[in-house]
Amino acid sequence: MAKLHKIDTIASAAKTLRVLGHPVRMKIVEFLGTEEKYVGAIQKHIKQEQAVTSQHLKLLLVNGLVNKRRDKNFIFYSQNGKVLEGIDRLINDIS
Repeated sequence: MAKLHKIDTIASAAKTLRVLGHPVRMKIVEFLGTEEKYVGAIQKHIKQEQAVTSQHLKLLLVNGLVNKRRDKNFIFYSQNGKVLEGIDRLINDIS
């Protein structure tokens, strides 16, 4: 029998899935993989303007899907593995 979740848990999961519902954000999360990348590399990979890249990264950051680290003039992002672990399992189960 499936486990029943509290409404807060379901609402949180729905919010996370909405954030990941955009193909560009999914591509960013996938690109980050297991190592952090600086913003320029992310921008180049997704082929978007700097402002667009920043907007997507900010949304991912605010929702706890990525982590951010500054090193002098560079900003690095990495996956928040704990949150994305379950999402990865879901994607693999579906495909």
